[in-house]
Amino acid sequence: MRPLSGVLAVTLLLALSGCASPYDPRDRAIELSPGQPHQGLLGPGTDIYVFTLDKPSDVVLESRVAIASSMTVTPNAVLYDAEGNVVRRDWRSGDWENFRIATTLPAGTWYLHVYDDQACFSMMDDDCMEGDRNYEILFEVTELPH
Repeated sequence: MRPLSGVLAVTLLLALSGCASPYDPRDRAIELSPGQPHQGLLGPGTDIYVFTLDKPSDVVLESRVAIASSMTVTPNAVLYDAEGNVVRRDWRSGDWENFRIATTLPAGTWYLHVYDDQACFSMMDDDCMEGDRNYEILFEVTELPH
């Protein structure tokens, strides 16, 4: 198991459903592939994504929720490097209360932490319908010329 460092350790462990557990949240990270949208479901806890760049690249990570859900689902995101340092964070710079992170990154492994401060705290919450928690992540990568 890889040791967690500083900010990543505290943020990810606290964010995972409030459960104290001995596992590294990066071990359960969901792989993102450029050009392939990923469907997510916000609720209790958070989602952790991972992607690796072989070369320096311009990257865009963006959430999308249905317009009808935009009042109840507001995905937030924090981008970390492999050492757990915050690289970027965004709450609502995208359309309809979505996050949008557009940045240039060197080659390496990167983690995206997606959560919603206003998300349902319990799967039993009557006001929290599954359709109201759906989101999608769009991931674009453009390699930089040498």
